[in-house]
Amino acid sequence: MLDLAAQKIDSFVQMSPDPTEPSRIPRIQAKVLNAVLNGAPLPETEVEALLSVEGLSRADIREPHATLPFATYLRLFERISQALGRDSFGLELSQGMGPELIGPAGYIFVASPDLTHAVQALASSVFTIQDATRFEVQTGEEPHVRYRITDDEMMPRRQDVEFSLGYVDRLTRLLLGPGYKAAEVWFEHRGPARPDRQEALFGCPVFFDQDMNALWFRREDIDRRAPKADPNLVAVMQHYIQLLDRPSHAITTFSEEVTQTLATLPDGREPTLDTVAARLGLGASTLGRRLRAEGTSIRDLARRHGVELAARLLAETRLTIFEIAERSGYAETASFTRAFRSVTGESPRHYRSRLAASGAGGMG
Repeated sequence: MLDLAAQKIDSFVQMSPDPTEPSRIPRIQAKVLNAVLNGAPLPETEVEALLSVEGLSRADIREPHATLPFATYLRLFERISQALGRDSFGLELSQGMGPELIGPAGYIFVASPDLTHAVQALASSVFTIQDATRFEVQTGEEPHVRYRITDDEMMPRRQDVEFSLGYVDRLTRLLLGPGYKAAEVWFEHRGPARPDRQEALFGCPVFFDQDMNALWFRREDIDRRAPKADPNLVAVMQHYIQLLDRPSHAITTFSEEVTQTLATLPDGREPTLDTVAARLGLGASTLGRRLRAEGTSIRDLARRHGVELAARLLAETRLTIFEIAERSGYAETASFTRAFRSVTGESPRHYRSRLAASGAGGMG
């Protein structure tokens, strides 16, 4: 095993974005989960059953720009592996993936001039796929790339970790050709008594129960010129990533994340802590704790969301106050009126009358 006695953790080149803020729910592009499912030889009925446990369907994850909580992805990846009865499913799957899986970041990797540029570019662009992990690159005497999930509470993670490092190894093979092989691979999780399968796939020694997840490179590979380097493709993909790094809007608080989730729930049912927590891939206690840290609660956010929905219905429809109350999650008009007044400062009836008088509403 490589000697880490003189290795300093702070000598890593920190190429990826800062760790995810605790108030933000880490997410991943749904297309990654879709690729995992496409690589799993399971009946479609079983796939739908696995997704339904997390409140998802195939249609949800096939949306071009859809995302899902990273914790949900981790759980589903593990359940898929269990359904297949293949402990090394994630690693096996990674060996058949190409650069298209992660889009521009993947194409930059396989078109880079050498491995150093490739892994550094991947580390700095991982945000285009998800915001839950970091790649930390060391290009010194013992070159390696470390993979880390930023939230220590997210479990299980074996399938994702093996898939991710296996995928970096796969991209490196595409970059450098048949002369490449890794020096060693380390995993934090426990492994089999004999890692024959893992070592056969990586083509090098594989160690489990280590202090980090890392893919170690041979010194002669790190700066070796890539035979298919394409600087023009790299430039085009880098420009595209720069455009992706300019979001039109950003969710800055956990409360905003919850509010966005409330908008996806069916009208007419009061959202519960458990329901929203499941959609976000969190435990109910964790959801409650994070909201309290921001000085709010699921009840407060649900009330505000219900009132905002009601305000739109009052302005844009001819529904009665009672019908709007029902659609906003209230069983009777008295409680609805109190909630509406607490947020807007006026009753629903007065709000509608005022809009009608000004010509701003849809009542005519």
